Amino acid sequence: MAYATKSAGYARNAGKRWRGEDVKLLKALARQGASLRLISLKLGRPDSAIRTKAAALGLTLKAPAPMVAPPPSRTLTRLRRPAQRMDFETLTRQPDLFGHA
Repeated sequence: MAYATKSAGYARNAGKRWRGEDVKLLKALARQGASLRLISLKLGRPDSAIRTKAAALGLTLKAPAPMVAPPPSRTLTRLRRPAQRMDFETLTRQPDLFGHA
């Protein structure tokens, strides 16, 4: 059989004709607002096949949630001490080289 190789977990129905019960399940899941990924796993078909069949049937699928990267970790910057400001007298004071007051 040509479907014996498993590609991305869709060996069950990938490349096969759509049966009536598959179309009914696709319509029901789309009406419930199931995600594209969930529908493709339930039907055993690739995402592209689900999108194509849904477009042919006039169904709208729930868009996947955008992937947002977490904010960068700020732990290192929090540990730094704030720079000490030196006043004018500290900067201009000459060192006492001979022990005079």
